[in-house]
Amino acid sequence: MASMLACSHTLEAFVDSQVRIPGGHVVPSKCIVGLTNGGIYNASAYQLPVGCHPSDAQLAAPEIQIYAADVHLESQAPLTSFTADWVVPPLPSKRGGLSRQVVYFWPGFKASAPEMGYPVLQPVLQYGEHLGPNWALQSWFVDAKDRWKFPVVTAPSVDVKPGHRISSSMQLSSDGLTWTVSGTNKDTGHNSTLSITYSRAGKTDYKYAMLVNENINVNSDCLRMPAATGLTFTNLTVNGNATPPWVTRANCAGNPKCDCGNRAAVASNGDVTISWRDK
Repeated sequence: MASMLACSHTLEAFVDSQVRIPGGHVVPSKCIVGLTNGGIYNASAYQLPVGCHPSDAQLAAPEIQIYAADVHLESQAPLTSFTADWVVPPLPSKRGGLSRQVVYFWPGFKASAPEMGYPVLQPVLQYGEHLGPNWALQSWFVDAKDRWKFPVVTAPSVDVKPGHRISSSMQLSSDGLTWTVSGTNKDTGHNSTLSITYSRAGKTDYKYAMLVNENINVNSDCLRMPAATGLTFTNLTVNGNATPPWVTRANCAGNPKCDCGNRAAVASNGDVTISWRDK
């Protein structure tokens, strides 16, 4: 019995140290640059965090990680601001074991294409990111295609509960030098705020805005989705425009590997609803 318990604890520690990140990969927690809330990441050159070695920093892709449904747009001018509000949905009815699911909802800016892997700035509502079956709010920068120059950078996560109201914003400073990515729990006042210099945030303009339901290991087991049928983003503005030209997409609709009746829709007032089937 003692050896079985030791094995279990070792496996749990391993699972917890491999952090699933938005964008299609997992990365060791010791290789993530974690800032204090509101802290700024402006390193002149990237150095691996203390305790992280080059062999540790490899990014690995989980089995099925996908943008289940989203809206996105391409802007000819660089994107500099994005606001979005939403309400935290219920917890999923079912939680996986060691292959536990992770469910993300986020507004974000993407460079190059509205696909996984490219640089992304995002305040993220996340379920299953850590071992507990809870929702959390956390701001991220991820560039999975050039991890040697641009590491994963996060602000601390904030606990949120079903029914809590979330307000988020992303803003490039007027001098074009610093991004601020923030999500706030309006019911508690707690926030996760990340500041990162343009040169460390992929050193790139962001041309795509997105609102996304991203899933890992939900697959076709729809009970692993929140016990609701949708989430609506409100108070949307992109570069000050309240009704930008969103393109809707549902990569999981009709896909037997992950179909949960996924859908994205845009209302006449600009609100965006991401919907799914939870059974």
